[in-house]
Order: sequence, then C-alpha cells, then structure tokens
Amino acid sequence: MQKRKLILDTETTGLNFDNDRIIEIGIVELIDNVLTQNYFHEYINPEMNISISAQKVHGISNDFLIGKPTFNQIAKKFLDFVKDDTIIIHNAEFDTNFINKELQNCGFHNIKNSVIDTIKIAKKEFPRQTVNLDSLCKKLDVNNTRQDFHGALLDATLLSKVYLKLTTGKQENLNLIDKKLVNLNKNKETKHFKLNFSVPRKKLMNISDYEKEQHESFIIEMKNPLWKKIK
Repeated sequence: MQKRKLILDTETTGLNFDNDRIIEIGIVELIDNVLTQNYFHEYINPEMNISISAQKVHGISNDFLIGKPTFNQIAKKFLDFVKDDTIIIHNAEFDTNFINKELQNCGFHNIKNSVIDTIKIAKKEFPRQTVNLDSLCKKLDVNNTRQDFHGALLDATLLSKVYLKLTTGKQENLNLIDKKLVNLNKNKETKHFKLNFSVPRKKLMNISDYEKEQHESFIIEMKNPLWKKIK
C-alpha cells in the first residue's frame, strides 16, 4: 500500500490565530517519499485587512484577494484533499492553530491528522543553529527558488525537498516544477503553474540536453559510487 504524506504551508494576515486569518494554503504530495504532481493551492479572501508586516513577507495585498473564495468556501475541498494522511509542516503549531481556528469558524472539527514538525527534526540535526527554511536549504544543498517573497505552494515544495534530505538523504535534482514556482512567486498567479500539472507523464519524461549534461556531470562528481564496486 502506497504511503501518502502531505507537505503544507500557509500565508496569513498576521501572526495571531485568534485575530488573523489564512490568505493562502499550499500543499504538495509525497507518495512513498516521491514528490508527485498532485497538489492543493488556494488564495483566500480573509475579509479583513492584511498587516503591513505580513505583506512584506508574502507580498499578497488585499486588492489581489478581491474575488477570491473565503475559507468557508474552500474548507470542504481542503478536508477532502488532506483526508487522514500525515501532514508535514515547518513550525507546525503556527499553521495548525490557524487551520483549526478557520475550520471551527466554518463549523468543522479540528484536523486529526498525524503531524510531523520538520523544525523539531532540524533542531536535532543542527542543534543550536538557525533552522528556518532558507537556512535549511543552504545547509542541505536544496535549490532555493524563492525570489522576493514567501509563497505557500513554493514553500511547501521547498519543504518537501528539505524533509526528504533530512529523513532519507534523497535529493530532488530534476526541478520539473521549480521554474513554474518561480513565476508563481513573482506574479502570484497560478494559471501557468497549474498547466504544468496537466502535462502527460510521457512528456515530462523527455528531458532536455541541458538536463542530460547536468546528470552526467553529477555522476562524474560522485565519489566511489556503488555500481563501480559491482563486478
């Protein structure tokens, strides 16, 4: 049976879950520790003003959220996506407090999913060191495609790679969706990004000459690979 894990991130109007609201949710899916093309992403109208300090972090304005659905309108869709699978979050208490508050406001129960907090894993791996997402990307040699602002879907994707490096040593090198995520982070639109997830798998498997060269260079740089020891 395939094991499904979900990497989740949110952006909010501020830091207080009692008074602030969620304005963006991004979730990417791991199946047997492999990042799939299945994802959940919604911008949400909080029906309140976003704090200036929060806007400086994620770059999302109230004007941008005009016409976007409220949390009540996407709550069932969110619950249907997460089901009862394990959720992986960086600094999980922050996001789960916000999510549970939003669900309560909509008449739903708190999520009962098992939650893995990557900040706890990172603190054990790097004691007394900075373990925010940016620093972990540097420590673990994860390509950080973030530009000027945070973004829930982009950060969830980065966290999926950080989580795999922390727990399995596996590194994602193909970067099939990173360029789309950069565009998403720049203009806060998902049209082109979503199109990428509808591309047939056969087309995704056609790698470019550049990617082939990168792969060959990566193999050459490997020290004492296992297959050279097999006779």
